[in-house]
Amino acid sequence: SDKSGIGKIGTEFQPAVKGASAYFDFYDPDAWEELQLGVFGPEFDDKLCDKQREAYKEHMSIQMAAAKAWRKRVLGEDEEIDNNDGILNQIPILFDPLARGDAFPPLVACATNTIPTVNQIMRRKRQTPKSTSTISTRKGRNPWNDWEYDYINGRSVPGDGRIDFDKAFPPEFVPHKVVALDSAHAKQMCWEDSGGSWGTISNEVILQIECFIQSKDVISVLESDREVAVKEFERFTTNMTVPSQIDSDAMISPELQGTKKGRKRAIV
Repeated sequence: SDKSGIGKIGTEFQPAVKGASAYFDFYDPDAWEELQLGVFGPEFDDKLCDKQREAYKEHMSIQMAAAKAWRKRVLGEDEEIDNNDGILNQIPILFDPLARGDAFPPLVACATNTIPTVNQIMRRKRQTPKSTSTISTRKGRNPWNDWEYDYINGRSVPGDGRIDFDKAFPPEFVPHKVVALDSAHAKQMCWEDSGGSWGTISNEVILQIECFIQSKDVISVLESDREVAVKEFERFTTNMTVPSQIDSDAMISPELQGTKKGRKRAIV
């Protein structure tokens, strides 16, 4: 137990392990604290003071609230909608960026489906060793977490070694494009000659920008628009080596390739 799967890639797919399902909200720091996860585990009682732990919790609250709000706004992950069929007809307006008038291009989801990926975490109540029954932390707790966690022996499905393929995409009502990769999670932002998929991903980013510009019916790209697009792409590729030569024809739609209009609308 307490087996970590970080950095480990499975070699075979395996069925689910039977047991009672447990639900909690990963976006709620109180749930982390209740389950003694991360910095809330008793093993940190003597390493962090109360002020430090509260600072961690405040940081988690801010970041998790922002992440949940984004997923609710863009991906439609909302319990009110999930539990109320009467609101379903509002989904295209609520979560279609173009319908809302947001300057946000359609999503492009890149994912791998060739590597066994554990998507079932198991836990059980810990049987505390008798030898430690008299030891306690400064908070008066047993130094052993109440729960044992196993991250490597549960159900294993197709994915990238960290994220399973079926969980890599937004709901069907959210406009998105699916791009299949063949690299492991930790390698996806590396170039193909290093076992990654960065060439494929970067090309999709450029095509996404071009498609978004076309969706706005722009006849020609103003210099200011071009600078914004290039800066956004450069920000996305910070600390990465950009190829010295890029085929600009590959970045514009086939019907515009080789035309004066096409040359004006090329992003880079």
